[in-house]
Amino acid sequence: AGGMMCAIEAAKPGRTVLVLDHPAAPGEKIRISGGGRCNFTNLNVGAENFVSRNPHFAKSALARYTPQHFIELVRRHKIPYYEKKLGQLFCRESSKQIVAMLMAECEAGRVQVRSACSVEKVEKDGETFHVSTNQGEFESGNLVVATGGLSFAKVGATDLGYRIARQFGLKIIETRPSLVPLVFAGEAFRELAGVSVDSLVTANG
Repeated sequence: AGGMMCAIEAAKPGRTVLVLDHPAAPGEKIRISGGGRCNFTNLNVGAENFVSRNPHFAKSALARYTPQHFIELVRRHKIPYYEKKLGQLFCRESSKQIVAMLMAECEAGRVQVRSACSVEKVEKDGETFHVSTNQGEFESGNLVVATGGLSFAKVGATDLGYRIARQFGLKIIETRPSLVPLVFAGEAFRELAGVSVDSLVTANG
């Protein structure tokens, strides 16, 4: 989602933008989010909801692009939605509508999206990035890496972003699990898919 939004905004000044996405279909993480209904924003989001060594970054980012901006985009595409609780907004029908919306915005901005395109190597020569993929070689003056986290390998989560960051000498804070899926074997829990409950969890040690 972050990569597609970045591509849409980057194309607005008339730039030529290419999205390389290794899953076979775009927006796989969007498709499974919110139990298949995509919790696409929160009315009450603020800088205080983010943990960062630079708290001013969240303030600046949220001032420039607010939840209302995205809600207006959803309304423009006539996607019905509802507030579940505590300001959480979900699609009333399917998360696939958000994927379709973002793809339509990419098409309107002449953003080219290549699916099933795996990045094999990234190099930089002067001011030009060289990206080697299973679909050929690409060059660009600017490169955005929007790979997400490591939490769900089944929808394409990898450590590519961390490897590229290390390659270019960027500082990385050690990763650790925070929000991860629970996976059960067998059919016993199938009917509970998509169900959420308020809970309090404590751990010793």
